[in-house]
Amino acid sequence: MTRILFSSSLKMLTRDKQALFWALIFPLLFLGVFKLFSGDSAGTTRLIVSVDVTSERGRTLVDALSQVGFLEVDVRPGLDEDSARTLVLDDEGDAALVVDPAAPNTPANAVLLVGVSDPIGRQITSAAIASVVDRVNLSLTKVPVPISMATRPVELKTTSFFQFVAPGILGMGLMSFATIGLAGSLSRYREEGVLRRIRATPLAPWRFFSSVLAAHLVITGVQVVFLTLIAQMLGADLFSGGIWAPLIAIFGTISFLNIAVILAGRVTGRGAVEGAANAVTLPMMFLSGSFFPVGSLPEAMQTVVKVLPLTHMLDALRGVTIDSESITEQWPSLLVLLAWALGSFAVARVSFRFENA
Repeated sequence: MTRILFSSSLKMLTRDKQALFWALIFPLLFLGVFKLFSGDSAGTTRLIVSVDVTSERGRTLVDALSQVGFLEVDVRPGLDEDSARTLVLDDEGDAALVVDPAAPNTPANAVLLVGVSDPIGRQITSAAIASVVDRVNLSLTKVPVPISMATRPVELKTTSFFQFVAPGILGMGLMSFATIGLAGSLSRYREEGVLRRIRATPLAPWRFFSSVLAAHLVITGVQVVFLTLIAQMLGADLFSGGIWAPLIAIFGTISFLNIAVILAGRVTGRGAVEGAANAVTLPMMFLSGSFFPVGSLPEAMQTVVKVLPLTHMLDALRGVTIDSESITEQWPSLLVLLAWALGSFAVARVSFRFENA
């Protein structure tokens, strides 16, 4: 009987387009948007260079500028300052370096026009080109360099913004589906008389609830696999957490399923239930660090943030996937999630009663 109930609950859930939207499409949209605007990959600056490339000075300058990783050099000899400015204004380049023709062994005047709108990007572009010009000057004058500096990279573990935000979007998607999806389903069952008909049968209510919750947990597992694969394709490695990452995600989802039952029991009407679910999930989405570190929030909010279940779910997920920590190091977050699961379950038992369905 339980197997039949589970199968029926799973079928009803997969036929619910709104539930599937919250489960898969909603977090997928966030992954795509944050990947587009994450700025993880360094952009390029299109640099127009007007210089006489037949001279040693011009060839050396162009070669040195071409070695700068973020510069895309476009050589256009014969430009003056006004024509170069027009090219930048017409968006044919982000910056232009105009070197006036000069006889060999005589100084040449150069003007750098920077059209980069971002203040930080403008400073980086100007500093990089000025540094290249200084090196070329030293090279051409063959003046001995008093200090020769070598640069060697130090391999640090860096985390891109998208790598940080991907577990947050996964947790947000699980929370939204569990809370809004289950609360909406229970409200629909009540409005359509499903719960009333079940109450008239010998079927124990806990069996029905168990089948519904099990069906939602199955979809949660599908969510985890689907969103993890998409995040991996977009550049966020969530597989580094091994089996612990999906287990943490599913364990954390239990609290949100219980919250959904509480809302469905306390609020009447599917529209009102889903509105209440949104009122719970939206603030938690932003306060729990789904998109930005919680440390950036005001000090007065820190106490509230530290008791939210999504905060600890994301802390544990990021611990095993980003910081390469062991599961035992996540025990404070897991303990809070366990307390939420048990406490919300106790409240859910007294909030939703078949007698009121």
